[in-house]
Amino acid sequence: MLVLTSQLCSAQNTSLITIPGTKCSMIPPDGFVTAANFGGFQNAAIGASIMINELPVKYETLISSFTKEALLSKGMVLVSKQPSDFSQGKAMLINITQAANGISYIKQMLIFGKNNTTIIVNGIYPEGSKEIEPAMKKALLSTVYDANQSDDPLGAAIFTIDTKDTDFTFTKFVSGSLLYSVEGKIPTEKPVFIISPSFTAIPLANQKKYAEDRIKAFPGGENNVIKQMNDISIDNMKGYEIIADGKTKKGAHELIYQVIIYDQQGNYFLIVGQSAEEMDNNLTVFKKMARTFKRK
Repeated sequence: MLVLTSQLCSAQNTSLITIPGTKCSMIPPDGFVTAANFGGFQNAAIGASIMINELPVKYETLISSFTKEALLSKGMVLVSKQPSDFSQGKAMLINITQAANGISYIKQMLIFGKNNTTIIVNGIYPEGSKEIEPAMKKALLSTVYDANQSDDPLGAAIFTIDTKDTDFTFTKFVSGSLLYSVEGKIPTEKPVFIISPSFTAIPLANQKKYAEDRIKAFPGGENNVIKQMNDISIDNMKGYEIIADGKTKKGAHELIYQVIIYDQQGNYFLIVGQSAEEMDNNLTVFKKMARTFKRK
């Protein structure tokens, strides 16, 4: 099986490309390269991407959540939802439109299940590049899931973090992000720690405000109250460390810890810790782990 790392996939390519950090392979559209920041492919020239997410949920459960009303509540418009003749078994093709940063995007999604795992293959591109729709659909339907394929999530991430002498263990790799928990599972009501790379750059003049706004963007984050904000430097990247009060889904008091650090081009890494228990102790642990961050 051929593996590419940030190499151009030629028009003549008919080989499956292994997607780092996943158990999937695909024949990507012409002009797409293996993404550095997430599991999938990207075409920077037209602002398009293909992302793979593997979720520990049954296929039927996830599919039932893709309703017109549920998507609309998240700012997305359901265009179509239809069963697919897919080689890997039962699957659904879903088309969605969504606006972001003043641009209208089309999302072509292939969703299929394997045992208690559901795979979402998400093709995203600006509406102005709608002509790639047939090629995108063909690429999505070429996806192959191999349960025996080594996904090596820690190797696929473009950064490292040290959790030594803490209760946190690696739990999940999602779209280039590493998720840690004390229970070894996600979702969980116990403390979690997440590190994510950015997909876009933030101009220098907007970076502080973006950090302030970002902590309000978590689910239920409109109620988060910033208690402390500090300048911080980690791995020769500068940014902001925020400590905030939040609420869990059950209304309990919760610690929100956020670090955003930027490189010279404005690309950033987001580090988040959340805990509704032993908050003083976990704040110390979150700070300790955040400061071990290193780019590869």
